[in-house]
Amino acid sequence: MLRRILSFFRPKKTSTGTRQLLEEAAAQRAVFRIAVGEGSGDRHYFLAAEFTPGGLELEPKGLRLDTFLHWKGQSFPFRFILCSRDCGRTRLFEFTSRVLSVAPRQGRLVLAQPSAITPLERRQNVRIALQMRHMPRLGVWPVIGGGGKAAPRIMSRPILDIPPGHSSIGLTIRNLSSGGMRLSLSKPDFSNNEVHLEPGKRLLLELNFAGKAFDSRHLFRLISRVCNVVPGQGGRVEVGMQFLALHQTGKKPAWKSVEQGGVDEIGRLVHRFQVEYYKEIKKRLDGMPAREPGGISKAS
Repeated sequence: MLRRILSFFRPKKTSTGTRQLLEEAAAQRAVFRIAVGEGSGDRHYFLAAEFTPGGLELEPKGLRLDTFLHWKGQSFPFRFILCSRDCGRTRLFEFTSRVLSVAPRQGRLVLAQPSAITPLERRQNVRIALQMRHMPRLGVWPVIGGGGKAAPRIMSRPILDIPPGHSSIGLTIRNLSSGGMRLSLSKPDFSNNEVHLEPGKRLLLELNFAGKAFDSRHLFRLISRVCNVVPGQGGRVEVGMQFLALHQTGKKPAWKSVEQGGVDEIGRLVHRFQVEYYKEIKKRLDGMPAREPGGISKAS
């Protein structure tokens, strides 16, 4: 009992696996994303510079660190990617850490060593905001009746039917994960279909990923449940949805329930998109000139 009580007062040690991941991240100058809020404008990117007993040092590119002095002492979620030695496989990780110091003149942001780092490739809660080249054709229809094993009855008139190149698609699809997605609707679109968009209502979603960014077409027909409806930016209305069932084609077409981990193929697409975006960010950051004294980048 005494040993158990004393264990509460001992500092937590970072596991060998965690240290190895952070050391490898520094060696690869991995991209780290910090999310300080919900919007995409609240995300900032840094390059791993050095991992020491004092913490993980991150280096900004194109950012003024003196504008982030208030981060000191706060905890934020971070994500980063690592390549295997031949870069044949890329892994995505997440952890939460406290900002120990913000040093504009040294050009470093120092994080405390996290107690754990979580791999995200197979997790349902990995949500991503898609770039335009990866936007699917989106169709949304109301589903009539309750749940069950019977085939769902779909209303003929869609709530939404938006091609991937349409100007509104980027506003409409807020994020996607293997387990669900969030849509942002204009006030008129929501008002005209509000009876079908209440929490608990079921919808048929059709996501068709095709085009130059894809080697082959990926078509998903999913029954989803409306989880929540909240006010969005610019007077829009956001609708969060959970995937319930996936339509499988073949000799015996059928609806298959979506397990807790979500739809595997959508999860693989989400992971692929994340890796592409992080690699592009790293290439852009690596190409930026070094900062000037005072933490100001030479890049305009």
